[in-house]
Amino acid sequence: MLDRYWRIFATGLSFTLFGLGGACLTILLLPLLMVTRDSKVRRKYGKKLLKSCFQLFSWIMQFLGVIELHIEGIQNLKSGRRLVLANHPSLIDAVLLISLIENPNGIIKSSLFRNPSMIGLAKIAGLIRNVEGPELVRKSIESISSGDNLLIFPEGTRTKESRTTSFKRGAAYIAIKGKINIIPVFISTSVPFLKKGHSWYKVPSIKPIYDISIGHEIEVASKINIHSDLILESELLTEYLEELYAHELS
Repeated sequence: MLDRYWRIFATGLSFTLFGLGGACLTILLLPLLMVTRDSKVRRKYGKKLLKSCFQLFSWIMQFLGVIELHIEGIQNLKSGRRLVLANHPSLIDAVLLISLIENPNGIIKSSLFRNPSMIGLAKIAGLIRNVEGPELVRKSIESISSGDNLLIFPEGTRTKESRTTSFKRGAAYIAIKGKINIIPVFISTSVPFLKKGHSWYKVPSIKPIYDISIGHEIEVASKINIHSDLILESELLTEYLEELYAHELS
């Protein structure tokens, strides 16, 4: 029981440090963001800063005993110019994965560009705003073509309990249109933690263990008919991915 109370406190402390640290970083970055323009060089160093900050947060959560992290296949995340697809069981998945990915980029909610704890890092790292339409596809392909590994959660939101694997076809569309290979990432937790609809203080009775398994690269061209209809092929690739994740996570 004492262990659980400690983890409730430590979880709250972790998020408080994340929020305050991010807000302080935004204040420090503000002059730089005002006097420099968005560029490949600025984004390059911004992504290094983003990864380092998320590595620190991941380390803090593990050091305080909030979570335990097991990683398999990390070598598969070393190459650039890939689309990294992951299931999304908890609130901190993006933080954990960006702390592991080389040259990380991601698509984030527009509201985070108004959040004081994230706006500085989001702007300097060149994170992509989640908007509908061709602009998102174009920016995603440009990001990957420039050398980034772009993280996308094809479910579109955190996984709900008792829900079958269901992906939106946007990620498959980007992969096919941009001729980009996919790195699949499978995330599972030993007990539900920070799930959609769960408050942060609903800490389980035992420490959650995160198992992150990075799969081998999927050659998209081998899974589709490149001369067929793009929409149809994106639907077929999405179905393939849903079956793959359902099998790996079962």
